[in-house]
Amino acid sequence: MMMPRIRIAALLPLLLLPPTSPAQTVPQTAPQSASQTVHPDAAPIQATRLTNCPLNELTHARDCTLGVFTFDHGGADPNGHESAHSTELTTTGPGISLGNFGGWRVQFLNVDELNVANRGIAQGRSLKLNKHATGDTMGTYDYVFSDGGSTALSDEAIKGEAANVGETDGYFHGKIASTTGTGDIAPALTFVSGNNWTTDGAPLLDITKGTISGHLTGRSAPLPGSTYLNTLTVDNELPLSTAWGICNTAIPNNHTAQVNTPFTCNVTLKQGRFRPQGVVCVTGPNYPEQAPITAASTPSGGSQSITIAVRNPNTAGISIFQGGLCGQYISFDANLALTGYRSSYYAFGALDPHHLIYGMNRRGVVAGGFIPMTGDEAAAVGVDGLDGYHLYPGCEVVTNRTFGANPICEPNAVPWATSDLIEAPHNVAVSVTGRSMNVYQNTPSNGWGSVGDLLVLHGPGTSGNNFIGRLTRNANPVTLYKPFGGPLDAPDFHHIDGYFDVGLAFRPAPHILIRVQNNRDTPNTPITLFSLPGGDIRWDPASGSLLAKTGLHGTTTAIGGRPLALGTCATGTATIPGANNTMVPVTVASTTGAPGFSPGGAFQVNAQVTAPDTVTVSVCAILPGTPRPSTYIVSLQ
Repeated sequence: MMMPRIRIAALLPLLLLPPTSPAQTVPQTAPQSASQTVHPDAAPIQATRLTNCPLNELTHARDCTLGVFTFDHGGADPNGHESAHSTELTTTGPGISLGNFGGWRVQFLNVDELNVANRGIAQGRSLKLNKHATGDTMGTYDYVFSDGGSTALSDEAIKGEAANVGETDGYFHGKIASTTGTGDIAPALTFVSGNNWTTDGAPLLDITKGTISGHLTGRSAPLPGSTYLNTLTVDNELPLSTAWGICNTAIPNNHTAQVNTPFTCNVTLKQGRFRPQGVVCVTGPNYPEQAPITAASTPSGGSQSITIAVRNPNTAGISIFQGGLCGQYISFDANLALTGYRSSYYAFGALDPHHLIYGMNRRGVVAGGFIPMTGDEAAAVGVDGLDGYHLYPGCEVVTNRTFGANPICEPNAVPWATSDLIEAPHNVAVSVTGRSMNVYQNTPSNGWGSVGDLLVLHGPGTSGNNFIGRLTRNANPVTLYKPFGGPLDAPDFHHIDGYFDVGLAFRPAPHILIRVQNNRDTPNTPITLFSLPGGDIRWDPASGSLLAKTGLHGTTTAIGGRPLALGTCATGTATIPGANNTMVPVTVASTTGAPGFSPGGAFQVNAQVTAPDTVTVSVCAILPGTPRPSTYIVSLQ
């Protein structure tokens, strides 16, 4: 349905109405009277730059331009078009399209720029369309056609919809130009490199004062006495928390933007006692923050009354730490080396010199997260070159006073000093969705046949090997992933969640259903084509044959623990339903590592199906000795 050109003169005066004052505000549903009708030939008024827009008392929103349009009967247009906003741009004359060598002539029908430096919801465009009648109902209907080609360097040809979406590249690196010293909430910054702005809700770190570092020697584990905090085992000596307590009273929402409000709680002491000076770290369960502590009673019976000034609401069960690592952030060295982005997990405290208490805020919940996340980040526990970490003192940015690097921080205990190196890394809780759709339908699909996502190809040009119906390309180098020497797991290509009657249907079937070009890992390594609950179907490139892996497996009883003479064996059995003597054990693995060795001893492990549903595993001495007691996992081919 191609729309004819519509004159804008009739609507332009309304589009440029100045803001309505609170006393003059008209409800959005109020119809316009005949006296408000604008004559089509009325001269358009000049646009006005509007600042400090008044608060609309009816909607509690700030309105710089308020336009109300009501059409209560059909117009004279035979096609029945009614437009609240209509804009037409026609350009002719010489053009230029030389790409990166010489630039372009560019036309924009609408240019909207939204700059936001404060936390909250930011939407570039919000459309609410409600229709209570039959007929076409479309949120956006674009007609995009061109008869030009792709000739200039970096020409992108014809795209119906194009978006570049994701995390901002780079972050602020700078120095402190001036400061009042320790605890300053607004040190003046000088830009050095990266992006010349800070992020509301992300940390500001003093890199110069990062004097604590070490290596990760143990995986993340839950903190005893906490339901949501975890610890990391490290090899360096950590400064200890002077107090840890649990508050079982919820912190109420003060409904104000970044304002610290006094809150008193009778905390259950877990370690030490609180002192009425400095700041404490409030760890959640919802929103972590540093907060001034203004009062602390004498402890009695394992509890203590404290008063802190907090910004954020939290549910009961809040952990509060004082001293030690409070106010520090964890940066994994390997992450920074691989990506150029510094991680910044919360370090809350330590109850002993080698267990670092940490957490992260994901979607309003503080969680241990079991960092470093294997396969998701480069850091790894106990791996030389990947297990290093540093701690940096910092604070959360709570206000951006300008769109540059001019932040206000939460209360803190950072020992800021002039010329200190400062970084403002991104928040670690990042989630990106390139395209998101929610499709709803309650009435059966009687109108045509509903489709969640529809792609229809037209024209003979949509043919041949150079035209692809859908393409997903991983633009990262393969060297980023583990099979090729990198530290990360490759992403999954496509997931289908929930039940479907048919997972994939072809009508008619294509010439080739699935084409596997090669195996980039090792050309002759078997590839798993289907991983099924009962086993796998694999392809062996070396022989060109399909292999069926039954997936039958089981675990033996304990084997070993007693001395074996040369040539003697210790045995155990695994019960595997479905096992028979035509099957061959393909893997036999100890659950506690390789069999142990006594001085001069060595052992060989063998397995075979000895009876229906039974596999016998033998640990035999090829040199006398005592094998370590272990159970063994057996898989059958």
